[in-house]
Amino acid sequence: MERPLRKQSGSARVAAGPGRALVVVLGAGLVLAGCGACGEQLGPPRPRPLPALDGRAPLRVPGQRSPRVVGYRIKARLDDSTHRLTGEVGLTWKNAGETEVTQLPLHLYLNAFKNETSVFMQESRGQHRGQVASTTGWGWIDLDRVEVGGADLLPRLIWPGPGTDETVAWVPLPAPVPPGGEITLDLAFTAQLPKVFARTGYQGHFIMAGQWFPKLGRRDGPPGFERWVAEPLHLNSEFFADFGTYDVALTVPRTHLVAATGVLVDAIDNADGSRTLSYRAEDVHDFAWMADPFMEVVRGTARVDGGEVEVRVVHRPAQRHFARRHLHAAIGTIETMSTMFVPYPWSIMTVIDPPPDAAGSAGGMEYPTLVTTAGDSWWARPGVRLPEYVTVHEVGHNWFQGMLASNEGEHAWLDEGVNDWADGEVMTTLYGQRGSGLSWMGLEADVFRLRRAIESDVDLPTPIAAAARAFVDADSYGAATYGKTMRALRTLLGVVGRDRFLAAMRRYAQEWAFRHPGPADLFAVLEAELGELDWFLGPVFYGLGGPALAVHSAECRPRHPPRGVFGRGAERTETTAAQAPDSPGWACRVVIKNTGTVRLPVDLELRFADGTRLSEHWDDRGTGPAWHAIDLERSSPLVEVELDPEHKIALAEDSLPHTLRLRRNTDASWRAAARAGFWAQTSMSVFGL
Repeated sequence: MERPLRKQSGSARVAAGPGRALVVVLGAGLVLAGCGACGEQLGPPRPRPLPALDGRAPLRVPGQRSPRVVGYRIKARLDDSTHRLTGEVGLTWKNAGETEVTQLPLHLYLNAFKNETSVFMQESRGQHRGQVASTTGWGWIDLDRVEVGGADLLPRLIWPGPGTDETVAWVPLPAPVPPGGEITLDLAFTAQLPKVFARTGYQGHFIMAGQWFPKLGRRDGPPGFERWVAEPLHLNSEFFADFGTYDVALTVPRTHLVAATGVLVDAIDNADGSRTLSYRAEDVHDFAWMADPFMEVVRGTARVDGGEVEVRVVHRPAQRHFARRHLHAAIGTIETMSTMFVPYPWSIMTVIDPPPDAAGSAGGMEYPTLVTTAGDSWWARPGVRLPEYVTVHEVGHNWFQGMLASNEGEHAWLDEGVNDWADGEVMTTLYGQRGSGLSWMGLEADVFRLRRAIESDVDLPTPIAAAARAFVDADSYGAATYGKTMRALRTLLGVVGRDRFLAAMRRYAQEWAFRHPGPADLFAVLEAELGELDWFLGPVFYGLGGPALAVHSAECRPRHPPRGVFGRGAERTETTAAQAPDSPGWACRVVIKNTGTVRLPVDLELRFADGTRLSEHWDDRGTGPAWHAIDLERSSPLVEVELDPEHKIALAEDSLPHTLRLRRNTDASWRAAARAGFWAQTSMSVFGL
């Protein structure tokens, strides 16, 4: 899920200077501002022709990809006048563990929006990504039937809370499910969609149905020590579920266009004026859908591993010009990530561009084979790549969440942060490095540096690897889970080399697709490919702070023979400056330091008055002192030092620029030069000047 990038609280700051105006504008847009130019008069909904079937299998290449632990058979009907769903679910689950199971947890996510006492509403205080929950459009879900083999289990449901929270219900079973055994639950439910908020709900005729049905938790852990993962819905955590199959029949008004996870396999017009659309999805861990009477579709094709993926963007008519941009970004993401990591396995990808008045709450969310995007706005001119970035991010989640499927509640950074890093690689591939974030009116900005400028520094009290619910607030969660993780991976790439790092991440994706990896699995692959990384992985992901690199001192003196008093007693002599005059050449010393909590190798470049340059390297891995001295003799004096000249260390704690160019004369002049050059380098760092 994309998060809004805005000025952080506490000690955070957005740097002033040449980039400030752009940063402020983009910051405003990244909270998903409305599209003032997208307003339109739509008229009354009109019946639509019966849609054509997709005529393709759910998977691009036949063959089961996942364990398929669960199978859902869902029938649901939408009442467009009340925004209410009634449905039935046949849920079959296989015990893939080594211990028996006596109860099953069901997520009832819509109850997060039932009242102000739910865990989600308590933690969010009714706000999410800059949007405020409606106090007249609450959402909820009721279980109307829970049966196993005809036995009525509804009266036996256990509601663990906490308090009055009803987002999880436990179903005690009539008999244990042994290892390798299966059980089928027969469920019926009624769900009231909320006024659109936090990924799901309605806005006018627009329906975004996410987290809308009773959904089984996931059993996780080493063999013989499995445990259910079924937390109540927290503000910062998202989802974790088993892979399986979904057969879903949706009955909706004939006026509505529907987009859903998977492929359309059947379509029937009913006598009551409704329409039933049936979908099939395989090797996915969720199912979401959209219905709207005013949407239209633009299509394209992504080429993957010798085959094709149909890519669709669903949008309102006034957003056609943005739809083309989203389509290009989606196709590029599928093709690029298929090459970088593992080929996209499904036959379809659908991107929903919500109407402007719903984008703030419904936009920027990922589901398997279906995502919602955002960023359409009057100021998002071609070259201002916010709409493209949101689409790249959400489509990218079909790898780092859709296929890898890590536990988002416990290890959100494995989803959001790793995907954030990959997004930057995709943006660079599609739009070039200099203009990957912005290429507009002569201004160009690298997406990584632009993100760094917008996010600013924040004094994080919680490490990256903490559970999502452990962060003090949404700002800290976002800064660590998204931004700091992205910069950590960028830094490791710079230290070990781009080709080696990309090869390691490709191996991780290939080995762990459809297997729910955790941090230890990623770290094991990285160390297998890149060597021992304890000096980096522990401090970065489980510690606070980061590197704090600086030039401690630098000076050059004319070279001359030794002066002073030599010998003892009668043999004592003195060599004066006249006797040991300066000779051609200079003796120079540069001392650099890292006073931060993360120690790591760093390059520096020394520049001399005669135009020559010398590259040096401090291979710091935390085992020695926190400073490093370089002594050298040159024929020309030192005039400039640059730490990290290739900007490899994206983790540096200081604000842009994260490296400083310093000029030599005296220590005072070095400091003055640093201050004078700060804003110039900020501009160069952000805009690539």
